[in-house]
Amino acid sequence: MLVPFKTHPMKKKSVSEASMEQQYMAFFEEHYRRPNSVLEFVKYCGVAEGDFYAKHSSLEHLEESVWMNMADGLIHRLAEDETYMAYSVREKTLAFFFGFFEEALKHRSFVLYSAGDLKNPALLKFKRFKSTLSEYFEALAVAGIEAEELSGLGNLSRWYAKGALAQFLFLLNFWKNDSSSGFEATDEAIERSVNLIFDLAGMNALESGLGFARFLFRHNSPA
Repeated sequence: MLVPFKTHPMKKKSVSEASMEQQYMAFFEEHYRRPNSVLEFVKYCGVAEGDFYAKHSSLEHLEESVWMNMADGLIHRLAEDETYMAYSVREKTLAFFFGFFEEALKHRSFVLYSAGDLKNPALLKFKRFKSTLSEYFEALAVAGIEAEELSGLGNLSRWYAKGALAQFLFLLNFWKNDSSSGFEATDEAIERSVNLIFDLAGMNALESGLGFARFLFRHNSPA
């Protein structure tokens, strides 16, 4: 008696969270759009749908994880850098912003597409990303107050964290519209805006504020 030969469907490969995020970026770079559905995305990746939902509740959750990794990865790298650890809080803030936009430049098209209309930033819906940034800046503020770099802020570390998040969105919008060579204007915007925030706690607020105002006027005036 012949025993029927049973065929088994090929088992789809599992995928790590990091590689799933890389595949999401690859999909965007190939199609210049988000996947229309989870099913379309997992077929593109060649992975099981269950593997996707084991790590992410939705495509939006996965997209936010891409942003989270940019921020978390940078924060961890900075924390392991002895030079960074010896910086003042002002210098650490500058290092973060310079580092983030250097990383974002590698995927500028995706970053700007994902951020959407920065006058009404889609990033505001990314609660985990906002929380990561807020925790980082709040920790910097506490350190700054202890070192008396931010002594004028008293115990308002949460105010500083919210201000830094608004500053991040401002810089992201500035970077989006920056047509200067090598994004030099963005570098200057980072330096001037960070100095203004810190000088608000000291005696140099008026000078920094006027300098920043002149900078913005220069870069928003018709050529």
